[in-house]
Amino acid sequence: MENKNGKVALITGANKGIGKEIARQLGLLGFTVVLTTRNQNEGAKAVEELVAAGCDAYMVALEVTSASDIANLAKYLEEKFGKLDILVNNAGIAIEWDGQPTNPDKVRRTLETNLIAPYAITEALVPLLSLSDDARVINQSSQLGSIDAAEKMWQYISGFMTVGYATSKAGLNMLTQIQSKTLEVKGIAVAAAHPGWVKTDLGTDAAPMEVEEGASTVVSLVTIAREQFPHGQLVHKGERIPW
Repeated sequence: MENKNGKVALITGANKGIGKEIARQLGLLGFTVVLTTRNQNEGAKAVEELVAAGCDAYMVALEVTSASDIANLAKYLEEKFGKLDILVNNAGIAIEWDGQPTNPDKVRRTLETNLIAPYAITEALVPLLSLSDDARVINQSSQLGSIDAAEKMWQYISGFMTVGYATSKAGLNMLTQIQSKTLEVKGIAVAAAHPGWVKTDLGTDAAPMEVEEGASTVVSLVTIAREQFPHGQLVHKGERIPW
């Protein structure tokens, strides 16, 4: 497929679920999409599926907590495309929802994947993003990281408020705010997305939203006019969620 709009979008954790759907929707809108995944076989299947649907899609193996993998990712993007327009930090884990008590190791692993990795990946890709004339970073966060929601909606969401996951997303929200301020001088816009409760491996079949709808918030943030972009905000379907 010929690339329609000349823009390259990288989506981490995109071999399935919301990540793959974000890639599919952006690919059909003319973006070249690059999927990262830990499982290369599953990643290859996802790319094959997207290409068959008419997308210009590629795959890179990435363990988001690996410094060498992140360095290899930056090298691949530079050699293959020479720039990056969109970074969607979508990869994340929720290992505390296993019916067992949480513990420091689970919290540490969750923070490593959900907070430290997006920071490290973004930092590594800033030079390539700086070459775009409309660079955007979208951090896939959650309303469960909203302290306002924890305070006001506890009776409804307490069952989902595990220490590691909720804290990692609260931290990601702060990272979004900091990145929005510090990367603005480089022409990079940053916002966070709350996809909603979506039918995925993480969200389970009990979730009310289909994956197509869950991808819509990120896709909107990628495609919205630059002057309307909600810099440094946490957004769900165009509406701001309080910190």
